[in-house]
Amino acid sequence: MTSPIRPRTASLYHASRAPVVDPIVAGATVALAMATCIVAGALAPGELAFVAGQGGLAVAAIGVMVIVHPRRALAAIGLRGAQPRFFVAAIAIGATAWYLNVRLDDAEHLRGLIDRPPLVEALAEFALLPALCEEIVFRGVLARSLGRRMALALAALVSAAVFSGYHLSLVQALPTLTLGIVLAVIAIRADSVLPAALAHAINNAMAIAMSRDELPGIAGWLTRHPTAAALGCAATTACGIAIAARGPSWTGSSVA
Repeated sequence: MTSPIRPRTASLYHASRAPVVDPIVAGATVALAMATCIVAGALAPGELAFVAGQGGLAVAAIGVMVIVHPRRALAAIGLRGAQPRFFVAAIAIGATAWYLNVRLDDAEHLRGLIDRPPLVEALAEFALLPALCEEIVFRGVLARSLGRRMALALAALVSAAVFSGYHLSLVQALPTLTLGIVLAVIAIRADSVLPAALAHAINNAMAIAMSRDELPGIAGWLTRHPTAAALGCAATTACGIAIAARGPSWTGSSVA
């Protein structure tokens, strides 16, 4: 008879590992999602093209997961809970990584998009929507799949390269690559896209707000103290990455 005070293993305290698809299936899913995004955006009216494209991106990926993992489709795209520390890491990264990327890219290409609609509409369309739809495809499906077969750094780099290529912009190539690497680390270690989506949303929201001069006090301080701002943001982002990289060391396989 076992002792009632026998130490419990960590598996008793955590939900089961979420399923993922084979990397080949993941790659095909991403390709299908990107093609659907292009077609949906082309068919929609001009003012709805971006929204339709993002919707097509997510719907295509979800559709594949419903077929492959009908009973756990949401978990298969990473829509599941995560430990609180991953959300802490996401907030730290999202609130500071945007500034580092602005230093790499002056973000002038954003102004044509985000200056037109009211702020709330701009945040919903260009911060929240991509944060959910793009995370489902590039982190929930692709990065998590690669993370089961590759070292963390390689899986993050490969998925980020695909994410960067998806934007079809040389101007955005480096910022989206670096952001994609960080978001992939979070999603792979958390085995969830929710913390990565939070970081993505905060990152985009900060970039939009700053580009529209909605936060003049913060913008003024950053302008007056660029070195301190860069060092502080870099340190905070690094801390967030360190917190996320300490994620659970999973055993076994859930690849289908």
